[in-house]
Amino acid sequence: MKFILIILFAIFSTSSLANSKNECEGILAKLKAECNIVGKSMNKMKEFSKENQTLNQVGDNIGKGVDKIKKKF
Repeated sequence: MKFILIILFAIFSTSSLANSKNECEGILAKLKAECNIVGKSMNKMKEFSKENQTLNQVGDNIGKGVDKIKKKF
């Protein structure tokens, strides 16, 4: 009987620890890619590489950024 109670307690406690909400509040939620720094950085790198696949695209995007800054001043 004690063995069954211990197993049930272990199952429910690990499921509550692993329960992650959209805000990444769970203890084990920090292991999810969208909840930690590494995962967020990888997503940003993927977006950057989609926009800048060649050197010409990199130059064009830098030029667009400089033009936006010039318009502000």
